[in-house]
Amino acid sequence: MAVPTPRTGLHARAEQSLVLEPRMLQAIEVLQLPAQDLEAWLLDAAEQNQALQVEPPAAPEGGRLGRGWDATERHDEALRNQPERAPGLVASLAEQASWLELEPALDDALHFLIGCLDGNGYLSPDDEELLDLARLEGLALDAGALGRAIAQLQRLEPRGVGGRDLTEALLLQLDPRAPDYAALCRLVEECLDDLAANRMPAVARALGVELDELARLVAQLRGLDPRPGAGLAEEDAPVLRADVLVLPTEDGGWEVSVDRAALPAVALDAELVELAKDRTQGREARAWARERVERARWIVDAVRQRGETLLRVARRVFEHQAAFLAEGPGHLAPLTMSQLADELELHVSTISRTVAGKHVQTPWGFFALRHFFQSAAPGAAAGAESVTARDDLREVVRRLFAEEDPRAPLSDEDAVAELTRRGHPLARRTVAKYRTELGIPSSYRRRRYA
Repeated sequence: MAVPTPRTGLHARAEQSLVLEPRMLQAIEVLQLPAQDLEAWLLDAAEQNQALQVEPPAAPEGGRLGRGWDATERHDEALRNQPERAPGLVASLAEQASWLELEPALDDALHFLIGCLDGNGYLSPDDEELLDLARLEGLALDAGALGRAIAQLQRLEPRGVGGRDLTEALLLQLDPRAPDYAALCRLVEECLDDLAANRMPAVARALGVELDELARLVAQLRGLDPRPGAGLAEEDAPVLRADVLVLPTEDGGWEVSVDRAALPAVALDAELVELAKDRTQGREARAWARERVERARWIVDAVRQRGETLLRVARRVFEHQAAFLAEGPGHLAPLTMSQLADELELHVSTISRTVAGKHVQTPWGFFALRHFFQSAAPGAAAGAESVTARDDLREVVRRLFAEEDPRAPLSDEDAVAELTRRGHPLARRTVAKYRTELGIPSSYRRRRYA
């Protein structure tokens, strides 16, 4: 019996696999970032890549913002979307203030200033604004008393709290007894913009020091906290910012737009672009510049694609939700992400990433974009009923707060009691959730003084 001879050799087999390039992965990451996270992501990317320029949005001319919204209206909208601040920072500073045993008038002024700090620990209102606010609070403060109270505030921990801006917050953290105190003060007062742009040679020339010495000084600055109050307020939720605006037009229609007003502009650094093409430079220098310019261009393209995709998706969403725009909560049309993906010829995962974490400002309030996707059809038993009931309850909550006395606004506990009396028993956290979704600020922020 013959034994078959084993056959050896190379065999080719075709396989298909999907490999995402770094550029595509970056575009996906940018697409799913909401506005409040995208800004921080871009600033971090610019710190790591000198070829990427990130500039804050230019102030609108005449103090007005685009799309027919006044600056004051947009500011008020931001306040309405600001969740109540966690008590960490205020409680810590108030406890320290109680140890000082100050005279009553100065103690009152100090506690008033603690309440005026923002989430970073900055005392950003100017003296005139603070004196006006104090008068509204019934405090008899003059400029001298205000100055003494600010001096007390700036002695509290963490150091830097009570600074009027970033520069003063950093200066307050420097030790006047340190041998480098004068040089560090100059760095903070004169060179922060150049440091942020990584223009180290220019900074070294301005200070008259070598680059090695400048690196040593900058290392000391990195030990300072640019947001000295944030560590004690880390439970705070960020201000929710609208990614999409839906505004009425003069002809009775609706305009859907991506809100770019609060986002920084991104561009390529012209000097590095030229360096990448300059053949008088060494090969290594050109390769270094080309690599950074290419990666920066990926980010610029990803931000542009994010805006285009978000606009496409939002416009189609509100074509479906015309009844909501016209008649308000309780009139949502059934819509799924799969349905929208088919209509736009996109993958459903792209729709999911596009709406993830995004928020939209409508004439009926502030909503998560995902809110407008409802899988239940009208009349489809419990699903549709739960959506309608939730929207009806939100409307009940909105009307309750709209009817309150602005001089004595309702707390969430007061709202729970009144809603229960009216036959709508809700938990306090549910009322707080609906209030936040409706863009209604806390009772402290809603109070109006005669």
